[in-house]
Amino acid sequence: MKPNRKKTDEAQQAPNSEAIENEESVDESVAAPEEANPSEEQETGADDPLTKLLAERDQLQRQLQRTLADLQNFRKRRVQEMADARRSAIEALASELLPVLDNFHLATDYESGEEGGAAQSVREGLLMVRSLLEGVFERHGVLEINAAGETFDPAVHEAVGIDPDPDAKEGLVTKVVQRGYTIDGRVLRPTRVMVGGAPQTANDETEG
Repeated sequence: MKPNRKKTDEAQQAPNSEAIENEESVDESVAAPEEANPSEEQETGADDPLTKLLAERDQLQRQLQRTLADLQNFRKRRVQEMADARRSAIEALASELLPVLDNFHLATDYESGEEGGAAQSVREGLLMVRSLLEGVFERHGVLEINAAGETFDPAVHEAVGIDPDPDAKEGLVTKVVQRGYTIDGRVLRPTRVMVGGAPQTANDETEG
């Protein structure tokens, strides 16, 4: 009877040892959780709907800023192009009409010596037409260049000769041969002038 009891005790101990081993393995799995993978966290953040919306918002704002800058530059170019086209049209027209204005100046500056009568009436009519034409030029930015009595300026004056008058001051414009004009600050036609200069001496003539 004793051997049977010993076998029974061994059989009871065997299951108990297996149960203990199972419990230890379970405890180890609970006590040591798996570490989080950084790449998985990044993927999770990238897939977040809020993150996507913020990224799309930033991209749209950058696109909007670029579009507004392009639109502003386009408007500036258009304004400049329109101003240049307008100035070119006025320059072309003024260049055609300046000889007409020159003839009006010649006609009205001429003094016939007669007072009253038909000649005076014609002169007054010419003065009126000249004034109207000058007014049209001024309204479109075409202005006459001041020259008589001014210091010679090669930027706006064109010297056609030296005034032989010994009393003429050197470097000053003594006579206007043809009026000059500017348009929006740019020279449309320089004023042709006579300039006072030092009288030429006999030595100068010999050297020349």
